[in-house]
Amino acid sequence: MVILGHTIAFFKNSDKLLERGLDYTGRTHEVFAIQLLGKRLYIITSPTDVAAAYRDNIALKFDGHLNELLENFGFGADAIKRAWHKPEPGDWCYIPNNPVNPQQMNFIHLTEDIYKKQLLPGENMDDMCRGFLGALHQSLQWGQLGHCTTSVQGPRRRISLYSLCRVAMVDAATRSMFGSHLHDIEPRIVDYMLGFNDFAWMVFFRYPNIFGSPVTEPRKKIMDALKTFIQLPEDQRSEQSWSIKNIISAQEIVGIDMEARASVILMIFWAANSNEYNISFWVMAYLLYDDDIKELVRQETEAAWKSGKLDIKFLCANCPNMEAIFNEALRLNGGAMVSRVVLERTTIGGKDLLPGSSILIPSRQLHTNEDVWGSNVREFEAARFLKKKSLARHSSFRPFGGGSTYCPGRVLAKEEVYGFVAILLHRYDMKLADDPSHGGRKSPFPRLNDTTPALGITGPLKNMDVVVEMTNMLG
Repeated sequence: MVILGHTIAFFKNSDKLLERGLDYTGRTHEVFAIQLLGKRLYIITSPTDVAAAYRDNIALKFDGHLNELLENFGFGADAIKRAWHKPEPGDWCYIPNNPVNPQQMNFIHLTEDIYKKQLLPGENMDDMCRGFLGALHQSLQWGQLGHCTTSVQGPRRRISLYSLCRVAMVDAATRSMFGSHLHDIEPRIVDYMLGFNDFAWMVFFRYPNIFGSPVTEPRKKIMDALKTFIQLPEDQRSEQSWSIKNIISAQEIVGIDMEARASVILMIFWAANSNEYNISFWVMAYLLYDDDIKELVRQETEAAWKSGKLDIKFLCANCPNMEAIFNEALRLNGGAMVSRVVLERTTIGGKDLLPGSSILIPSRQLHTNEDVWGSNVREFEAARFLKKKSLARHSSFRPFGGGSTYCPGRVLAKEEVYGFVAILLHRYDMKLADDPSHGGRKSPFPRLNDTTPALGITGPLKNMDVVVEMTNMLG
């Protein structure tokens, strides 16, 4: 079944369009297709079909999608050719016993390898997490909350929860990757990354008139800062992460142009900031709207503080209620759309997929499948993953993708979000503020923003923030 002419509908509200597709097929979750900007996209929502798509590393190899993404982010033809070239003896980029690239991989696969070695559990990941949590400890101090404070009354502050999550998490991620260097080059780097992330879907889906879109200015500002950073002598980049250092070294060997070099770092920088602040917002919102589960999580997280220091490994291993709420928040608010280019004819769910088209795996339609999750599928249930622990391993639960591209940063992301929640609950008494616009009552729970295509965890609709009253408990 092919739905034609839905480009406008997709960009206006992709979730509603995909739900219409499911309704059209009788909600059988069979594969259907839409036309987007003249290109056919096969929509795959059945858990069985999704698993089959992730296993197909030939017709649906990630390299095809990655090549499109490189072009979208600013790679020219020469840079793409150099980036995919596998070094051979005698080549300009071949260095015997290359310490940066001992396996002589092409630059794209080498970058993926470096990225995974940074993010998968181990010393490199722990170093990045320490940098992230160290930045959070600083930015979440009482005197540093001015950016999200709406009013101060004696010992109490009213703060915007969404502003707190956005700024604190992006600032910490930036410092964990670049130290203080990027802030020194561009003091508004956090604002520009937030602006870029709000409209990154325009880059991802090649939204028309990209150079007149709201993503253009923040992208340019970030790219300018990254170009300056890349060209600094290495001793002036001393605080950079292990992965950034090695990727920059690999770029110099391959000889791609500066636009492409900055584009690679931008892709990595964006990936590190595309989900954490939104999932942190939802987790905190669920806690604030239910005092009982907030107290359960506070007790769990408080046990991870040892002599005034947060033991992040203990925290992530000993908080079953936090774990259940984190997973439920991922399920309800994860809007990632995994894309692959169809490189050769293949069959998924009994449907022939044609080369030159693409597939789209929308996690929200997986996460709201009533056959898996029950009749209350669109409701938040704090204990859902406690009652049935196997749900966390179900093929219809894909907050981090799957297959060969299963998100390598999933463990680090968990530590970052858990750390954020633990620091807030340890330092502050937090409760919902009364809302004058609702007769002095609490504001209604914020609604998910489904008005634009999602690339990861989706935030709340505009003007549906959570206003929190905070009191400093540490003095």
